[in-house]
Amino acid sequence: MPGLTNAACGRTAAWPNFDDRPELRTLRGRFLRCVHLTLLYGLWVIGLLFFAAMWVFSLLCLALWIWTRATRADVVPMPLAAQIYLGFIVLHESYHYSTRPSLHQWPFMRHFFRYLFLHYPYFRLNVTVFDEREKAKQPKDASGSDNGDKCNTDIASKTIEENDLSPSVKPDDRALFAFHPHGVLSNGFAFNGAHHMSFLHAHCRWLVAENLFWFPVMRDLLNWMDFSCVARSTFHRFMATGQNVCLIPGGFEEATLYERGKHRVYIKKRFGFIKLALQHGYKVHPAYTFGEEYTYHTFPYLLQLRLKMNEFKIPGVAFFGLPQCFFLPCTDVDLITVVGEALVLPRIESPTKEDVHKYHTQYVEALQKLFDKYKHVYAVDPDAKLEIY
Repeated sequence: MPGLTNAACGRTAAWPNFDDRPELRTLRGRFLRCVHLTLLYGLWVIGLLFFAAMWVFSLLCLALWIWTRATRADVVPMPLAAQIYLGFIVLHESYHYSTRPSLHQWPFMRHFFRYLFLHYPYFRLNVTVFDEREKAKQPKDASGSDNGDKCNTDIASKTIEENDLSPSVKPDDRALFAFHPHGVLSNGFAFNGAHHMSFLHAHCRWLVAENLFWFPVMRDLLNWMDFSCVARSTFHRFMATGQNVCLIPGGFEEATLYERGKHRVYIKKRFGFIKLALQHGYKVHPAYTFGEEYTYHTFPYLLQLRLKMNEFKIPGVAFFGLPQCFFLPCTDVDLITVVGEALVLPRIESPTKEDVHKYHTQYVEALQKLFDKYKHVYAVDPDAKLEIY
């Protein structure tokens, strides 16, 4: 598409371009397009760095205070900043352990952010496409079947033009949605999943890295928006009730593998979500986001060292997006998430390794097929290859 950078190869003049909307070109519109993401990602990146630094500083001060108290007569008091921080942590943790989980939820916050994402979209374009819905539109051949290996270009393009925002996911449908790729800060998962109108009535639980819940404020914000940690116990708790769950199987490793312009997923060693789906009789939807690969610039070297850091729950990606605010993603992106057909799994309470490997292989094949089916319309490069790690 002339004049547009990082545009999907199938983009036409009829596709929406949110940058051209008059209300978004005003000072108010520009502010509201960025304020929600500045808050969310700023708290995620800057906030976590601050809390991590304060933890280290406060614990060192506490250790020094204990040491001097035991070995010297003139005890040096702890710095006021460390006292305030540790006191705040004690009060915050006491509140969470002494109150009901329902008190930690705030539905208004979810509705507020969904409203901002809908009326003041951040990217040039963000759309969620459902493969099952697209398949129903495909023309049949003489034998009565459709060409499932490649989507119809005109139909796929028309879907973007229409940008259907009606709720599409049924609540409590025993469905697991697995989003790829993670990217740096999971834009597809957030914009086209958690805060998208398609999932308005889905009653999903959005599962994210456990270490995000180690820090105050960030934990509260995630709880307010129906997010939970991706621990095994969390899966069992929600899947036992049939509630839909959504996650990013690639995790830290997939973020570390991110390289601008590359389509990479980390899935070969991710068997846990398939095993859980088998144990609870869940169907699994692969979901792939085209455009995620152009949201940030990253440091691509020392990959093995950075992957090693992931084993200790340490993020291994150095990145920047906008020059004026490094943690905000580049806006000149067509962010299109395709939710694939469900991979229907049997219910096996105690699946063997062979069972898990069998259905994991089917899942990887379904993900590859989904990518190949839509890349000639939604990817920037129609000949892009999906690199599977």
